[in-house]
Parts: sequence; structure tokens; C-alpha cells
Amino acid sequence: MEKRIKREDHSPPGNLYANSTAEVDLVKMSENLSFLKKKAGVNRAIAVVKANAYGHGAVPVANRLEPEIETFAVASVDEAVELRKSGIQKPVLVFGMPDSETAQVYRQYNLEATIGALNHFDLLPDSVNYQVNMDTGMRRLGIFPEQVEQLSWKMKEHKKRGLNCRGIYSHYPMADEPGSVAVINQNEQFHRLCDSFAPDIPLHMSNTAAVVHYSKQVNHFDKIRIGIGLSGYTSGRLQSEALQPAMEWKTRAVSVRKISKGNAVSYTGSWKAPADGFLVTLPVGYADGVPKVLTNRLLVAIDQEMYPVVGNITMDYCMVFSGNRKIEEGSEVTLMGGNGWRANKWAESAGSITHEILCRITGRVKREYIS
Repeated sequence: MEKRIKREDHSPPGNLYANSTAEVDLVKMSENLSFLKKKAGVNRAIAVVKANAYGHGAVPVANRLEPEIETFAVASVDEAVELRKSGIQKPVLVFGMPDSETAQVYRQYNLEATIGALNHFDLLPDSVNYQVNMDTGMRRLGIFPEQVEQLSWKMKEHKKRGLNCRGIYSHYPMADEPGSVAVINQNEQFHRLCDSFAPDIPLHMSNTAAVVHYSKQVNHFDKIRIGIGLSGYTSGRLQSEALQPAMEWKTRAVSVRKISKGNAVSYTGSWKAPADGFLVTLPVGYADGVPKVLTNRLLVAIDQEMYPVVGNITMDYCMVFSGNRKIEEGSEVTLMGGNGWRANKWAESAGSITHEILCRITGRVKREYIS
């Protein structure tokens, strides 16, 4: 089926005439999900769409993927409510911890809470579904292994008032790279811990990295959780060639001017022209999501050729040196994806991770969707 671009903007109001556009291919996101389910050998998946689906747009991504997944997962109650108000019907799991302020929202919007501490049972109102987060090594949140007996008692006690357990999960801190014994040991520990619970409670532990790097080495249990993999990337240094980056970020040249050898460019004059040539100004900067740390590092694509971003990246602009080639004003420039650098290359050059690069693309950037 031929893909089509939906001119649909899910960014904040006011960017009708945005200076750049992130084109999100929802078909590729669906194909990435299918690939990862097949690789893990499971049919059930949780789509993690927190942080605006890693910058891709939580609402349009969720609407596209709803028929293909079992549950959505988000970080906060606010993110969950946004999905419900957009018409999403599938279960929505909130990873964040419940508190007295948000407790009633779980019942109001039929959300699944996360029990990450024993006192969370007492916070939730009657007739709320929940999942248990077990801490098997992340050391961030979750029930400790030595609390399993207390947890089991709490689950039975609070079932009397309609609190229903819809899953037990844990999280890998070391799955980003293959070959970690810690991943194998953690998987086995989680399996042993869950023997204490009813066999009909679904279990999940594998994220994108675990599916890609440990597809045969660990138990993927009843379902997988896919977040960054939907975007076409994996955690860590190694990428899967089978995953397809779903976002292509483009802008246009707004100014092209001559520059002479030795001319300093931008704040602090951190870069000087090595020869006479042309300087191309792009209307994107760190307020759009181009990290300032990529100053004098980033390459962008213009007409299939790569050119360096030079001088300090500013809030609203960055500059490109095109040598002795005069780029036409209005020329399309690919910042990310397509024939430009992928997000993981941005991350590598920025000393960061792909997740952060994608999440930092702000609401000033218009989103359009290919479906």
C-alpha cells in the first residue's frame, strides 16, 4: 500500500509556520514493532509512549499502534490522561509512583497503577487495576526481593476491595550491550521471584535492548515492552540494521552569504573559515532540540552532500559552511534521518544517548505523519 503524508500537527499551538518539520513514518513504527515481537517470539507487546513517544507524538503513534499492542505505558498520570482524552481504549500503565494527589485519577480514567512500594496499596481507591514493579537490580524503584512474602499477602488482602493485579514486571539496567552475565542472572532471579505468584498473572521484563541483544538467551515471559525500538533504534552503541528510523527532521536555508578566510562565526568566534566560501544559516537551534554540544561536530545533508555545522549553535539558528558551493536560499536541509545523520550518530557525537536526542526535539518543531 502506498504511504501518504498526513498534514497533521500534534505539536503545541502556534507552530503553523514552523521553521522545521519532523516527518514521522507510522508505517515504519508498526513494522519495527512486528519485527521485535517476531524476534522475541511473543505476540503480546506493551508500547511505551512516554515523553511524547520519545518525541514522535504520543497521540498519533498510539492511535496507529492500538490494534497491534495489548497495553500502552507512560511515565505519568498526565501522559495517560492525554491518551484517554484522545480516544485510546486499550489499558494504559503508568510507570510513575501513585500518590495521594493522583490516586483518584486512576479510577476516573481507568488507568493501571504501578505498585513500587508496599504502602502504594493503601493509596489507591477501590477497584483499580495495577501492576507490580520488582527491583531486581535497577535500584531505582520497585519492591525488593526480600519483600515478596509481604507483597503476596498485600495482593491477597487488597483484592477484597477490587484491586486487581494485571502484571508483574522488572527492568534491566545492563541490557544495552550483548554478553552481560548480569542480564542472564537478573532474568533468572525475576523468574524465581515470580514463582511465588499466581501463574495467570502476566510477566514482562524485556525492553528493546533485551529483545535485540538477548533474543535467545533470556526468557521474554508473556510480553515485551518496546519504547525506543518503535522509533527504529536500540539502546547502547550497537544498532539493529533491521530496525527503521521513523523520524526525518528537515528545515530550509534562510540565508546564504559569502564569507572570507579567517572570518569568525557565531558567539565567541569558536570557528574561523578555513577558506573563502559560503555560510548557510538554518532557522533551528538548541531551543528546537539541536544540542549546543554539537557545535563544530554536526553534519547535515543538502542535496545528498554532507556539510558541517560551524560556530556555536545558538538558541534559534545554526550555521553551515558549504565551501565554494553556493547553496540556494530555501534549499531543503536534512538535519536527522533520511540521507543525514541518524539520531544515534547525533548521540554518539554529543556524548549522549539516542533517547535523549529524540526527546529533546521540542514543540517548536512541527510533526507530520506518514501513514
